[in-house]
Amino acid sequence: MTERTSPSLLPTDGQPAPCRILVVEDSPLNQMLVTAILAQAGHRADTAGNGLEAVMAAQAGGYDLILMDLSMPEMDGLTATRLLRELPGPAGRVPVVAMTADTDEADRVRCQNAGMNDHVAKPVDRAQLLETVEKWLRASEWRASASPDMSAGFGLCASAAPAAAGEVLDREVLAQLAQDLDAELLTDVLRQFVEETRERVARIAGETDRAVLTREAHTLKSTAGTFGASTLCSAARALEMACRASPAEREGSGTSDGDGSADTVERLRGEIPRLAGDAIAAYRAAGYPV
Repeated sequence: MTERTSPSLLPTDGQPAPCRILVVEDSPLNQMLVTAILAQAGHRADTAGNGLEAVMAAQAGGYDLILMDLSMPEMDGLTATRLLRELPGPAGRVPVVAMTADTDEADRVRCQNAGMNDHVAKPVDRAQLLETVEKWLRASEWRASASPDMSAGFGLCASAAPAAAGEVLDREVLAQLAQDLDAELLTDVLRQFVEETRERVARIAGETDRAVLTREAHTLKSTAGTFGASTLCSAARALEMACRASPAEREGSGTSDGDGSADTVERLRGEIPRLAGDAIAAYRAAGYPV
């Protein structure tokens, strides 16, 4: 677990004082982005790479808020939150906000049932993240609430519906990142994204285990959406959905390219390396030194 301490910043009128936040996320790239956003708002952020690390860190106390990814190795975010809620004293009552690229009602209910208080959708939107963080840092009533207050809607992956059909990069996402991050930091995180994506794509190309593919596709969907790689995000999302399909659905699809069929998974595994290469080339063409 690493700690990043922001410069001393005085909160503006109506803003909460700087607080200590635990960011639980297995992707170093997402850790970098979220902690940078929190630091700009004047907060201190520690990071944990999985749910087990998060529980151990929370036991020591001192956190005002926990941002919790759902899909992580060793221990997922739902399991970690259930264990957190069993901790005695203030450590067991710290607000937990899910960070998730899963968007349907069933996922919202799973988060609520695990004891989470709220959620922010991935790809991470700076305004939504800070608004949600500030809401829970201000709130005190949540401690007495038997039913956590969950947001009404789960947003879709930003790149599932790109600005123009077929665009490799979503220019609006990149423009927003340029506003949220200084130029040096944006270059650093884009390079980290490219490096992480190359490694992940290589694992997807060489992996056949459905559970591993689901996890890799899920993370790729999130990071590609965060950095505006539109077509790559959409393909990763399709691969995740195909891998999640039950055996009964695969057998009953009646077509070789039905969702969840072996042909669909293999086709997407073959397309993703090319789409990743297209995205990297597009970043370079746009002037990003990745």
